[in-house]
Amino acid sequence: MKTVRTIHRTTKFAFQNFWRNIWLTFATILVFALTLITINILIVLNQIAHKAIESVEDQIDVSVYFEQGTTESIIFGAQDYLLSLSQVENAEYVSADDAYIKFLERHKNNPEILQALDTVELNPFGGSLVVTATDPDHFDFILEALNNPTFGDSVKQKDFTDHKQVIARIENFTERAMVFMYFLAGIFALIAILIVLNSIRVSIYTHREEIGIMKLVGANNSFVRLPFIIEAILMSLVATGLTVAIVMPTLQAIEPSISTFFGGASVGLYDYYAINWLQIFGAQFVGLAILATIASALALGRYLRF
Repeated sequence: MKTVRTIHRTTKFAFQNFWRNIWLTFATILVFALTLITINILIVLNQIAHKAIESVEDQIDVSVYFEQGTTESIIFGAQDYLLSLSQVENAEYVSADDAYIKFLERHKNNPEILQALDTVELNPFGGSLVVTATDPDHFDFILEALNNPTFGDSVKQKDFTDHKQVIARIENFTERAMVFMYFLAGIFALIAILIVLNSIRVSIYTHREEIGIMKLVGANNSFVRLPFIIEAILMSLVATGLTVAIVMPTLQAIEPSISTFFGGASVGLYDYYAINWLQIFGAQFVGLAILATIASALALGRYLRF
């Protein structure tokens, strides 16, 4: 019964403190919300970076050119073989005629090349396969598989040199980006801790006389500390709600612009948050509440020693 009465009274004091200094409370909540918004910006940037990498990886392929005059039965046999491999996502056949038409379209503004092509009576192109892998790491295996004796002698060229360089650049960029993002997150976390600690110190400083009176009438440290801890948790909850109210509509508003940047492909930022909102914002609330509670305990320390 005593415990229930204590919780009721400390909760009542917490709400009184919350509303009594509404401007200070609002300022603290705003700092909390800005901290969470910063964290969500990092999450969004991380998702965009992953989408950019996936978008480039989806465009990576290896073009397999066959000798001129290679029969379609051999090319189709190579296509069936490649499609049977678990490492191959697709193997698209490009006929000699299609290759000729694409070449004309690509160089339609270059009369010298077109004139040189006109001097050739026959179609100089052979059939080819455009192969995409389920994972960029599988291309080495696919290139080795193209040495199959059934059709390997008919393969004229395997164009993958530039793609390897692209993959290397992507991996290098990803590693550097992740290191930078973790470093940036660490800096923001440190700034957030300092801001939160100072904000709560200011809040407690305004109540120093009340704390002194409570100590003089015999209140123990736990009774004095609990209202401020409840207030800190309450401010963390309101700040999290404010963050949700800002982040979700913002993601919905910027999603079309980001999709346009990726050629119309959906990045899925809003869907990602909509599916994982409880884990994302729940973890942020718990982390902020723990941080605020620790900051309250540290800030109260000097007032509980007398």
